[in-house]
Amino acid sequence: MGEKEGVSRRDFLKIAGTGIVGLAIGLGAGYGLGKRAAAPTTTETATGFPGVPSKPLKVGFMYFMTGALGTYGQMASAGLELARDEINAAGGILGRKVEFTSKDEADREHVIDNLVKMVEDEGAEVLIGLDSSGDALKVIKTIEQDLQVPLIVTHAATPKLTECNDLKYIFRVSMYEEPIDIAAAHLAAENYPDTVRVASIGPDYAYGWDSWTVFSTKLKELLPNVEFVDPIYVPLGTPDYTSYIDSLISAEPDILFSSLWGGDAANFFKQAKAKGLLGRLKAYINPMLGATDTLKAIGDENVPSGVDVWGSGRYWFLYPPHDVYPFNKQFVDKFRAKTGEYPAYVAGTSYTALYALKAAVERAYEELGRWPDPGELAKALEGLAVAGPMGPVYIRPDDHQGMYEVYWGKLVKGGPEGYPHPILKDLRVFSPSRVFPPPKTTYVKCG
Repeated sequence: MGEKEGVSRRDFLKIAGTGIVGLAIGLGAGYGLGKRAAAPTTTETATGFPGVPSKPLKVGFMYFMTGALGTYGQMASAGLELARDEINAAGGILGRKVEFTSKDEADREHVIDNLVKMVEDEGAEVLIGLDSSGDALKVIKTIEQDLQVPLIVTHAATPKLTECNDLKYIFRVSMYEEPIDIAAAHLAAENYPDTVRVASIGPDYAYGWDSWTVFSTKLKELLPNVEFVDPIYVPLGTPDYTSYIDSLISAEPDILFSSLWGGDAANFFKQAKAKGLLGRLKAYINPMLGATDTLKAIGDENVPSGVDVWGSGRYWFLYPPHDVYPFNKQFVDKFRAKTGEYPAYVAGTSYTALYALKAAVERAYEELGRWPDPGELAKALEGLAVAGPMGPVYIRPDDHQGMYEVYWGKLVKGGPEGYPHPILKDLRVFSPSRVFPPPKTTYVKCG
């Protein structure tokens, strides 16, 4: 079916530029040079590199580590640890070994205070993480004006972060939600052109609101006669969806779009199947379903028949195909050896973030001949191309947003395929040139 089924890597390479050619795809280290970074000026040479501090490089990270969403933080931290161990085994970043300090994003009242503590009290020179879109928006002033150290976001997905703000120190190496939702609208319009009614349920904060805005606006452009049921928004950690499911059944939608994620997505899915909601639909579409922890919680026994269930995410452990892109297979194999699990997308994006940091420092050092300061590191991340498990990632200089291919896949039982949880098959792949809006443009309202 044209571009949506093909891997339009040539289009992406045009966007990424020739810098991607030098990436050592398939190797554990040596992703090519990036361009600038952080730390005190010094003439120490204990690392073997003139102008590079001898002390370890402290990196602070923050994710939900406990509670209903804690599996995301556990997956993300495992991805970071894997990258750290590889980098340190290869000699560190310009000879500096990487060390971590971390905080739990589930400590909702102290997100900003804990970021400050990691930098000012614990010596973090760079920050990585954040699951919540609301938190990502909340910390902009603290990072950009107060701390002035690079923050590489690996999960929080609101378009407002990169597209509604002029950022110097904040970058997002992971896919943000808008291209995924735009691709979902194309998917719905092309596969279900006779759709009459579309309903939605999502979390009651920035990510849920924005995701529905993008999907519904784009779908209306593609199917002008479609009708939308008033969206349902629920608090994070909602245990019982009975009343919401009853409302959705009464609305009689053809398609249900859900931006619930983590344990919430699994709980809703199982309850919706048990009450017969899924069997009434033509399609269930969830941009967060491509998370292996969520799929494990759903289980093969809850994969419905008679309805198309579509999922996506920031990275899928089987794409790019392992025989085409060996680096992805290497990452999956190492992650399984470390954790016993198949990596969720947050593992792939956090892993990529640390290698993006490494590439940026090396890029800056090549230009400056010394360890870069925070502003120089931030500048080096602009326009950086780095290999990740999801394929080549290009960080646009205009908005600091990482770009790579978007996938959507159908939910099937994983057992017959040899997996311990459901998987996504029959992937539809969208090139960045098709579904990424131009820099600083978005379907959501800024402000």
